[in-house]
Amino acid sequence: ELFGASLVPPSTLVFRSWGPHRPRHPPAAMFDSDLLMWKNPALTGAALAAFNVLYLMVVFFDLCITPFFCKVGIFCIFAGLAVKFAVPNLLAGKEAPHPFSEEVVQKIAAEVTVALNKFSARAVNTVMWQSSSKTAKALVFLEVVRRFAPWFSFTFVVFLVGNGIFIVSYVTENQWGLIEQHVQPQAEKLIAFKDQLKSRIPKYTDVKDQKWD
Repeated sequence: ELFGASLVPPSTLVFRSWGPHRPRHPPAAMFDSDLLMWKNPALTGAALAAFNVLYLMVVFFDLCITPFFCKVGIFCIFAGLAVKFAVPNLLAGKEAPHPFSEEVVQKIAAEVTVALNKFSARAVNTVMWQSSSKTAKALVFLEVVRRFAPWFSFTFVVFLVGNGIFIVSYVTENQWGLIEQHVQPQAEKLIAFKDQLKSRIPKYTDVKDQKWD
């Protein structure tokens, strides 16, 4: 196949929209993390609950983030002092914890670097009108967002994105076959309908040689 694993390394496969040449790997591969994939349900559940509790406190109780985390840090320091006096040898002979391995940090840094480079290249090409159609689309998108932004709540978008990161990656990884079975036919119908509408739009090349009275 054109986009098969024999020609393209698995690490370079990128999820694309529904179509005949989409890769077989689910989009959850972009979230290759034990935390996001619920490998430890207790840890992931605690992280998701903490995110939602913090969100509710900020939105509904007007919590100030900086003073809150400062207070949490002060509490942890005094709690650690109490533990030190209560159990003096608690950490004796034990190595310092390493919550992030060197491999994970390098992987995240590499992915962030690639994403930033692609974004920068696309931004420069768009601003410099390297592709007139893409620049025109960007102008329309920015204008639409500017018009409709007052109607949407940014905090609600943060809530949806934060919960979506934990839920969508897990669902797409474990239920990808079911999603393909039910969503793909509908997506193909939408694509066919879009192509049908697009074909009805007159093009300049269709009328440029036509003579008008």
